Amino acid sequence: MLKNKIKINMVMSVVLLVSMTIIACNMDKVATVEMEKENKNVKTKNGKVVVIDPGHGGDDPGKVGVNGTKEKDVNLAISKCLKKVLEDNGFDVVMTRNKDEILNEGGKFSKVGDLNKRCSIINNNSIMISIHQNSFTNPNVKGAQSFFYEKSEKSKKLGLILQNHLNKKINTEKEKAAKPNNSYYMLINSKCPGTIIECGFLSNSQEAELLSDAEYQQKVAVAISKGIENYLNEEAKDGKKP
Repeated sequence: MLKNKIKINMVMSVVLLVSMTIIACNMDKVATVEMEKENKNVKTKNGKVVVIDPGHGGDDPGKVGVNGTKEKDVNLAISKCLKKVLEDNGFDVVMTRNKDEILNEGGKFSKVGDLNKRCSIINNNSIMISIHQNSFTNPNVKGAQSFFYEKSEKSKKLGLILQNHLNKKINTEKEKAAKPNNSYYMLINSKCPGTIIECGFLSNSQEAELLSDAEYQQKVAVAISKGIENYLNEEAKDGKKP
């Protein structure tokens, strides 16, 4: 009897072990399927990488606002907000800089060297968003505005779509128009559709304070992200046309 009980217990143990192995394998398969679904969702973003370029940095402060705010700092803050918003929505994002630094070799400031390094990060399977702040002699001028490369239809399309979203969420008092440009280094040499977004005017005291505020920076980032998603969705639709 004792031997029979031992045999029965051994058989039950084997059956239990096999059952647990089968369940574990099925769970792995389910997890793999879910990961594949998640990865497919990421690829619905038209397979494009979004390159965010926070303008200036290091020894190049950019414009200095009427409140003492440095453009390079606002650019980086908004860019970091934009990166998080985009990544939370499944986009692949690359930043040309993640901290307050110049990008050329050797640590010495060279504007051309800095711009060339930024452009080297961008490839033709990207879209480029370069974040900047504006300034003007008239302190009453304000508002967010996109600039696109006038010789690129895709850059124009991106700039117009982004401007539409900026007007809806940021320029609520008075709309601005996206502007063509044929001289900005980043637009000419970025090898992909791109825009320069001047998020506001540091020469306007009210806007300078807003641009220094984390909540407003997030608001600008969300508006830009909506424009990026709108553009990529439109491109995906166009790509399916015969």
